[in-house]
Amino acid sequence: MTVERKEQGATRQSILQLLRRHGEMTAHELSEALCVGAVGVRQHLALLERDGMVRISGLRRSIGRPAHLYALTAEAEEHFPKRYDRLALDVIDCIATTGGPQAVEQVFARRRELMLEALAPALAGKSRADQVAALAAILAEQGYMCECSQEADGSFALTEYNCPVDCVARRHPQLCAQELQLYESLLGVPIERESTIAEGAHCCRYRIPA
Repeated sequence: MTVERKEQGATRQSILQLLRRHGEMTAHELSEALCVGAVGVRQHLALLERDGMVRISGLRRSIGRPAHLYALTAEAEEHFPKRYDRLALDVIDCIATTGGPQAVEQVFARRRELMLEALAPALAGKSRADQVAALAAILAEQGYMCECSQEADGSFALTEYNCPVDCVARRHPQLCAQELQLYESLLGVPIERESTIAEGAHCCRYRIPA
């Protein structure tokens, strides 16, 4: 059963790769390319469509019955290699080489200002507890694996178990400094940062006063 599931997973991955290469293909074309029966290919396509990876993009009309054309969805792009981290580092290194550390600081500061403008409305008018909870939810959606809790003394702990920008933060600590300033601006209080992933801890932890 395990081998069969692996084979099925490999077939679906091959379908995604073929669609990535050719843009659009029919079930018959996929069947011929994979040397897999057309019925089996259609079953795989149905599962991929159900999972939001593949969509019917049109019809190919030729002699005989028109055939559905299949294409990848935007969600399927996540299954292909990306090097956004390398691009981000290269761009920031170029900024540092051209304008020095001060230029990098200015870029990160501008990013903080834009994020503050975008996030502030979600926290406006809320109690401190609700603000911290709202911020934690926003960060979790952004991939920070963020949680919050209230301590016995009334203060709050905001914990991030993942850093989506870790590759940049390790080389450019200004990013972590700007993140702390962003949280302080959003919550309107000074915040103590107890640990950071960029400095080797297993999480980024912030202590927020009651």
